[in-house]
Amino acid sequence: MKFMTLAAIAALTATPVLADPVAREQAKADLHQAKSDAMKAQMQKEDAQDEANANAADAASAQAQANAAKTDASASQAQANTAQAAADSAAAQANNAQTRADVATSERNNAIDRADNARAEVHAN
Repeated sequence: MKFMTLAAIAALTATPVLADPVAREQAKADLHQAKSDAMKAQMQKEDAQDEANANAADAASAQAQANAAKTDASASQAQANTAQAAADSAAAQANNAQTRADVATSERNNAIDRADNARAEVHAN
């Protein structure tokens, strides 16, 4: 667009003096319109560039937020893993304590049986 505008301006300025005043006025009007169109196109280009820059900044901000969320999620996962390890350890300790309690119950029952047998033997003699 810019090249065509410049070409039109160059062509109009290189034209020999027009004999017809109407044609001259039309050429001036065309030149003025071409300059106006070129300025509008430049403004649109600058607006589009500004918008692109703003969108790039928004994208960078969104990426930073995503990175922060990922970091937070990783930290939460690490905390969950630590809590799971603590729960697994507590469960293992509880199982160990239950096993010791079962052994102690068995030993107590054996001791009661021996005491009952000893009492029965004393009464029998």
